[in-house]
Amino acid sequence: MTLDEQDLRHGLKFIVGVWQVDYVVNAWSNDLAHIPAKEFKSDDGRDFSDITFTFFEDHTVLMKNASDGKEERGSWEQTGWSEYHYTLNGFIDIPEGDFRKNAETLSVFDGFLVFSIGFLAIGMKKISDGVVTEVKKKDIGDIEVSEEDAKADGIAGIYAPAKTMSVINDSFGMYTKEEIEAEFKRKQDAGEDVDDSALRMLDMTVEFTADHKVLQWMKLPEGVSEEMIKQAMEAGEISAVKDGYFTMNAKEWKCVDGKYYYDTGEHRETFGEVQSSWDELKFDEDGLLDFASGMMKLKKMQ
Repeated sequence: MTLDEQDLRHGLKFIVGVWQVDYVVNAWSNDLAHIPAKEFKSDDGRDFSDITFTFFEDHTVLMKNASDGKEERGSWEQTGWSEYHYTLNGFIDIPEGDFRKNAETLSVFDGFLVFSIGFLAIGMKKISDGVVTEVKKKDIGDIEVSEEDAKADGIAGIYAPAKTMSVINDSFGMYTKEEIEAEFKRKQDAGEDVDDSALRMLDMTVEFTADHKVLQWMKLPEGVSEEMIKQAMEAGEISAVKDGYFTMNAKEWKCVDGKYYYDTGEHRETFGEVQSSWDELKFDEDGLLDFASGMMKLKKMQ
């Protein structure tokens, strides 16, 4: 299984911290009940709740037994989306084989880390978070443009939607304006309630200006008066009007290392970490430009 950078980052933030044994399940029991760790006693009267694992950002682990003060250090790694493997230098005296492999494999179930020793499943609960260093990546918006990239204008021009995401015959996919119009008419003729938002999205243009602005021009709704337009502009709801179309706040585009990007202005987070609002502008094999986070493809008109 291949884990990408985001998978590993999420796995790191999940496991780093202190985990305490919370419950035990006896595989030979009739109901597989979760027995609280404090109630599951060993022959000498000790219980599993004395055991904690502390996982650190540097992929080391510290296992402690509070009942006798014994400690052992080792290492850990993420081996799957919801699986980890750890090794200790000692503490668990188990011979090599499946028995030991299961004891050193941690699986995530309902937010618990679970491993097994023979017929016992041991569930651990996180009792405190550890320290994970925040990684600050250099964002496209923070990169200073080179002199050569500053002159690049291959993206400049006016584009119109060629395809957009929509639903046709209960199938969600990328469709042309003609296909969406035909589906819209079919539903109208059948007396169905129809949503014309996909059609309206196709009645627009996107302009990449020479001075690095991205303007989305939408058709003015019917019946809008000059006074209404004036009020909208004064209120900052729209920024410009021309030829029956209006635009709102301009976005920015730039060229970095020969590739084009634009700032979507969207706030994005993945597992609580802020992600870049910049998307790369790429043309597909048909010469269409991916836009709006892949929800639309644009064709250059001029």
